[in-house]
Amino acid sequence: MLMFFGIIGFLLFIVFLVKGFISIFRKKNFKKDFMIALASFILFAIMATIDGSNDPKEVAKDKEQVATKEVKEDSKEEEKQADKEKEQQATKEKASKEVSTNDSKESSTDEPKDAAKKAAVKASSTSSHGEQATVTRVVDGDTIHVSLKGKDETIRMLLLDTPETVDPNKPVEPFGKDASNFAKQTLSGKTVGIQVGSEPRDKYGRLLAYVWVGNKTYQEMVLEKGLGRTAYLYNDTSMLDQFHKAQDVAKNQGIGVWSIPGYAHVDHNHGYHYQEEKKEETVQTPVQKPVQKPAPQPAPEPEPEPEPAPAPTTEFFQNCTDMRTVYPNGVPSSHPAYQAKMDRDKDNFACER
Repeated sequence: MLMFFGIIGFLLFIVFLVKGFISIFRKKNFKKDFMIALASFILFAIMATIDGSNDPKEVAKDKEQVATKEVKEDSKEEEKQADKEKEQQATKEKASKEVSTNDSKESSTDEPKDAAKKAAVKASSTSSHGEQATVTRVVDGDTIHVSLKGKDETIRMLLLDTPETVDPNKPVEPFGKDASNFAKQTLSGKTVGIQVGSEPRDKYGRLLAYVWVGNKTYQEMVLEKGLGRTAYLYNDTSMLDQFHKAQDVAKNQGIGVWSIPGYAHVDHNHGYHYQEEKKEETVQTPVQKPVQKPAPQPAPEPEPEPEPAPAPTTEFFQNCTDMRTVYPNGVPSSHPAYQAKMDRDKDNFACER
């Protein structure tokens, strides 16, 4: 409605403004026309202003401004409340710190003992699992290469012997490839613990060690599966009883190397004994024609049988340490005390230094 009056005022303003100019040209009284035009313009301006104040967009803007003001005021109140809560929390923390300092003074005497116990437990756990190393290559079931302290080392596993697969002088023995494949699957690229034995190296410069995978030795894993046997008994036999228990699992079940009669022997260093059964060849005997028998001749007198040579007396020793108490420099293969299991390098001389 107000807008309607505003439009009428604007039209009257135009009409009387034009009429005023015409009156000027005709030299008539133009003041009255200009006064009406001015009044019409004022009416138009007033109506436009009032209508603009009632514009819904403007009203919405005003409401938004009021709402933002209220939100700001609420946020200020919340900040004040949060500041009060922080102050209360700070006072509580001060009180708790004072109590904790008193408790720490009382328990400070016990801290050195606890720290010493923790250090001892940590040292024992690391030492029992040896030095950490990364397996870089698997040679066969009982020999691997590792990166130890930035250096490549060949590890010959203590108290374990698996069938041969890489010896140029021997064929691939039964279960040798199985042991080698198991080593590759279990150890390749893994971090293991290397616990060197009491005799650090053999004559080839290889480290003699127990290989730990977590909290269990790799030797026990192989023995339980029947892919090897207890052997290679250097001076360190500290875990031999434990390995015997692991070996008995496979031996009692007759699996792996224990599935072939006479193939494996406990604690012997003379390798594995395996021969393929020879197939009996059937030979057809030709049919012989009857031959005239010659005249019988007197049988020759039998030659006297030679007397059997006296059996050499043998001497038995448990190991090289026991033998060296009697023969410090070892014995050759012709000696009664010679045993193949004590000839580790197979040079027909046992327990040489």
